[in-house]
Amino acid sequence: MGKNIIAVVFDFDITLSPYYQQKELLAHWGEDEDKFWQKCTSKVTDEDYDLEHGYIKVILEYIEKNPNYAISNQDLYNIGKNIQLYDGLSKRNNQNSIFDDIDKIIKTDIYKELNIEVEYYIISGGLTQMIKGALHSNQIGHYFKKIFACSLDENSKGIINFPKETVGHTIKTQKLFQISKGLNKQVNDKIDAPRIPFENFIYLGDGETDIPAFSLINQMGGTSIAVYRESKNNDGTINEEKTKQTYKKSYTFAIKSQRAKQLLPANYSDAKPLKITLLNYIEMLCDKFSFKK
Repeated sequence: MGKNIIAVVFDFDITLSPYYQQKELLAHWGEDEDKFWQKCTSKVTDEDYDLEHGYIKVILEYIEKNPNYAISNQDLYNIGKNIQLYDGLSKRNNQNSIFDDIDKIIKTDIYKELNIEVEYYIISGGLTQMIKGALHSNQIGHYFKKIFACSLDENSKGIINFPKETVGHTIKTQKLFQISKGLNKQVNDKIDAPRIPFENFIYLGDGETDIPAFSLINQMGGTSIAVYRESKNNDGTINEEKTKQTYKKSYTFAIKSQRAKQLLPANYSDAKPLKITLLNYIEMLCDKFSFKK
């Protein structure tokens, strides 16, 4: 029997982490986050940059103006180790992770003979090295088959100085096709059959940059799950008013527009709706494989 492969694809910022990763870089420099994003917005609105080239340009301008800010890709990786992830993801200190629970499902007696594999991917407009640092520091890096994100070149002194690749709205769909065909294939390559049919995809994202990916997955018979961040007060309780505003915005682009099947708070820990839903979709795919046996 051939392999039955499920692809679980995540965005990163706000989907796996509760904030934008640039926060950690700016904290490393001691720079104000709001001012940084104002500069990025100006690049987009006043200078016609796209989102990804805009924020990368601002980062490089900080480095150009202050030699003390010079960093390498290894530095980005190390800074990325400080990125927090949502509850239920990390395996630090022998914590149980949702990845453990998915493994348990496909290894149960009723499914173990079906040769089921779950492959995990990230498609993000963030920085590859920072994402790798975050995953590895939380001891879940080994789960991910491939990270598609923005990468930076270095100059002769080992300092980042130019974008090598960026991943924006529409590039996310390109990467989804690449995953489906096989990582050894090019997007335009003709194939007899996809390595992973889109109906075996589960895509999780949080924002407008995920809209093309949501739409593609839904059109091709896969499952899209939109997540939103719950705003917290200083004492750790949920700020209902801010969370409601986030929910309403997410509902409009994800559910009302019929781009995603579910809209859930981003929390992967036990008994939370997102974990229950994701595990249920995994079981549904496993049942489908069993039915086709």
